[in-house]
Parts: sequence; C-alpha cells; structure tokens
Amino acid sequence: MQQITTHSLNKGFKATLTDWGFTETFAGYLADFSSLIIILLSSVIVYYIAKFIINQFLKRMVERSTSKWDDHLYSQKVFTRLAMLLPALVLQVSLAPSISTYPEAINFIELGLHLYMTFVILLVIISFLNAVYHIYGEFDISDSKPIKGYVQIGKIITYVVGGIAMVSVLIGQSPLTLLAGLGAMSAVIMLIFKDSILGFVAGVQLSSNRMLQIGDWITMPKYNTDGTVIDVSLVTVKVRNFDNSVSCIPTYTLISDSFQNWRSMGEAGGRRMKRSILIDVGTIRFVDRNMLDNLKSKNIVPDEQALADESVTNLGLFRIYILSYLRNIPNLNQDASLMVRTLQPTENGLPVELYAFYIPPDWSDFEDFQARLFEHILSILPEFGLKAFQRPSGRDVQMTGVLPE
Repeated sequence: MQQITTHSLNKGFKATLTDWGFTETFAGYLADFSSLIIILLSSVIVYYIAKFIINQFLKRMVERSTSKWDDHLYSQKVFTRLAMLLPALVLQVSLAPSISTYPEAINFIELGLHLYMTFVILLVIISFLNAVYHIYGEFDISDSKPIKGYVQIGKIITYVVGGIAMVSVLIGQSPLTLLAGLGAMSAVIMLIFKDSILGFVAGVQLSSNRMLQIGDWITMPKYNTDGTVIDVSLVTVKVRNFDNSVSCIPTYTLISDSFQNWRSMGEAGGRRMKRSILIDVGTIRFVDRNMLDNLKSKNIVPDEQALADESVTNLGLFRIYILSYLRNIPNLNQDASLMVRTLQPTENGLPVELYAFYIPPDWSDFEDFQARLFEHILSILPEFGLKAFQRPSGRDVQMTGVLPE
C-alpha cells in the first residue's frame, strides 16, 4: 500500500510539472529529486518525533517507576539508539518506489542503509550491555562476583560479529564465508587477543573461587602493591594503595603469581594483633608484700587467686593484669583467641606477646588502638618493678660515669 501511494504521488507530481511546461525528462528528474528530499525530511522528522516522545513521555514514566532497571536502560541511551533505526526503516520502505528508474542508485542507497542499520544495532547491543552491567551493580553480589570482564567479552564478540556483518554487506558475501576464512587466521587472532583471553580465563577463576572481589585489601610485593581493589576488568585489576596511588595489575598475574588477600581477616572476627614487648630479664623477681600493697593503693588490683600463689613473679602478675585489661576492652573480639604469653628469651630480653583480634578491622583505628595500648603498657611497667629492654645509648654511658658529660 505504501509503495503504490509513493509511486502515485511521484507520478502525479511529474504530470503536474509537465503541464506547467517542463520537458518530460526534466520533470522526471525534478520529481524524483523532490521525492528524495521529501522522504529524507520525513525520515528526519520521524526520528525527532520519536526522540521527543522518548525524552518527554518515556523519561517521565521511567522517573515515576520504582524499579531501577529502566533508569539504567534510559541513561545508557538504549531507547534513543533504537529510535535511530526509524529513519532507515522509512527510507528503506519509501525510497525504492520513489526512484525506481535508478536501480544502481537504489542498490548503493540500500547498501548504505544496511551498513547504517548494522552499526545502529551494534550500538544498541553495546548500550544494552552497559545497562546490564549497571543493573547488576545495584545488587550486593556485584562486589563478590563482578561481571565487568564478562561484559567486556560480550562487547568484543559484538564488535567482531558486527564487523564481520558489515564487511559481508560491503563485499556481498555470506558471513559464514568470512568466518571460514578467519579460521586460517586463528593463530593471528589468538596473538592479538592473547591478553583478553588470558584475562577472561583469570576472571572466571577469580570469580568462581572467590579469590578476589571489589573492596578486598591485597598485597603484591612484586608489583609494589598494597591497598584496596577498586575495579576488576577483563585485562587489568585496579588497586588503590595506601598512599592513594593506583596500581594496574594484569588480571592473569593474580593467577600465575601469588598475592595476599586480607579479606579473611575481617571474616575471621577482626584484625589480628600480634605484637610483643621486650622485658629486661634482670628486673624479673618474686612479688613481695610491699609491691602488692603499692598496687592495691593505686587501684591496680590483679586477680586475687593469682595473689594466693606465693611463687608468682612480677612478670606473671603483669601478664595477669594485661590480660584482664584486654578483656575489658569492648573493641576486642572476646570470642576469638585472646592471650598474653612469653616467648623464648633472646639476647635482647624476654618477649611478652599480646595476641588478640580488633573489631572493626579499620586500619587507622587499629593502629591508634595499638599505639594507646602499648603506651599504657610502657607506662605501667615500673609499677610492677619491670623495665623494657633497650640498648644503651650515649646518655646511658654518661650516667654510669664511664664517659665524661
């Protein structure tokens, strides 16, 4: 019906021009050119009408909707790029009957329309993949199982298939013929996309085995990397280091090389504290009544049961006090391992180690907690008659009188 109407309008306009005194040949050229201009303008008008509907009515519907998926489809221009197909459809339906006397021109125009429509469909698929990525990012699982690598693989496949389709349109051959020819170039293709293929395989292994996810704190000394993962893509993994620099690590190296992931530290109940202080062995002795009275007068009251043991030392009393002190700190996980122990003596003194788990595992809070804790320990040591071991300095030698001041 559309072909008959377009052809009739063209023929009627040609007859009108002939009646006005134009020659039949010139009237034919002018009628065909005018039809072409009208069809082109009509296709442009159809596009802008569709774009107006999308930007005005569809946008309001999307904003009023409670779901998020349509917002991402709109923001990634899926609907706008679909509207770009309308001008090509109008031209394809109306152009051939209007200029049917120019078959070669029709062939060239249809070739261009096919290329244009293939390119627009390619853009629509890419926009849809971007929308899928952002929709998936709304879910909590997106951090533990990122799909950016899969989306990038989908884009590569889309570009390859689209390129093959466009080349097949240009040369007038079936896409299967081109694919058969590409089989001989598989080695070259593997070389070109080597990083992408390795990255895809590594991404699948990292995701399926939960080895890495966004927000993890990882350490890779080989690449001078120590920070938080901010992006996992097909080829690279971006890590923001503690000095706010960003390291880009090839995804495959996370499979081929070793790296340390600190995520399990938080899942295990907090950030582990394993730190020791060196005690001067010469200051360790049995507890006497004067020391006990002094500790009670200053409200440093250790466990009464331990006081009943006559063989208790000032170091043992100190360990009991520190353990009691740690058990009263709310930020320490009381359900996890919590101990104060002595290690093997060394030439630098007797190490007393504190072992506990701090929650929440924030790095700055943890370091501040450790600093305040050991400041307290160093200041309370003299109350137990203990001294921290440190190597003598020049001032210590002067105080002994060996060297003049």
